[in-house]
Amino acid sequence: MGIADRDYVRYERRPTFFGRDGWDVVVWIIVINAAVIVLQRISTRDHYSVVTEWLALAPQQVLHGQIWRLATYDFLHSVGNPWHILINMYVLFIAGRRLLSMYSPREFVLFYLSAGVLSGVAFVAWQLLRGHQNPAIGASGAVAAVMVLYAMYHPREVWMIFGVIPVPVMVLVGLAAVLDLYPILAEMGEGHPQDGIAHAAHLGGMLFGFLYYKGQWRLEDLLPNMKRGRLRQALRRKPPLRVHRPEDDADPIDTEELQERVDGLLEKIHTEGEQSLTEEDRKILNTASRILRDRRNKVT
Repeated sequence: MGIADRDYVRYERRPTFFGRDGWDVVVWIIVINAAVIVLQRISTRDHYSVVTEWLALAPQQVLHGQIWRLATYDFLHSVGNPWHILINMYVLFIAGRRLLSMYSPREFVLFYLSAGVLSGVAFVAWQLLRGHQNPAIGASGAVAAVMVLYAMYHPREVWMIFGVIPVPVMVLVGLAAVLDLYPILAEMGEGHPQDGIAHAAHLGGMLFGFLYYKGQWRLEDLLPNMKRGRLRQALRRKPPLRVHRPEDDADPIDTEELQERVDGLLEKIHTEGEQSLTEEDRKILNTASRILRDRRNKVT
């Protein structure tokens, strides 16, 4: 994740995949889910939907090469149960938009899609281990990962359940984990599934969200042209010039010095975590982000 996407470096308008205006990526994910459930509804005949049939997470079909199901099931929901999509999208909207203040749109989408795939892998593995073939649909695994990551950053934040019961976010996550773990343990003991809920997918998503936070992973670093590389290239693009920090006009610094300090701070974030930054470190990153943004504005 580049410094321009940290929680302490914000644009006046946050960029999105579709430009600086319009919906953010969380809203787009919700819109896509809504569009897909409409397709499920209109394609249903006699309790059979071709959309659901081809996109649901069916373990045997995955084993036979239909690996796209590990990603597509995440956008399906129960047509007969509106609460399935409403609860998932509500949690995604609240928690996901908070995470967008700390992650770039690209990083959030990569996290969300990866969480869905790994949740699907956990479900398929559990089904095959138990000898079951029931398919799964729903974004609950990916949303569980989003919720865990959100709770790790804001453990004491309170949500009002039913609008009247205050519950800390971390307590909600703990309760959800227990409610998903208990049926898994019960199934192991009794030998047959307890309900029609994909608890293994939920737990897989929660585990991914936890590991992502603890490991300070950045998935967009695995992609070419990552933001950190673009920042360094932008700072090297022109000969050294004098820039002024708003907080101290009397103390200008050149971009070569700034570049070296940014490189050191990015390495510090990578090894020690964002919490290790001092107030002065954050000011330096703000300055570098402003230079990059100004140059982008000149180009466009």
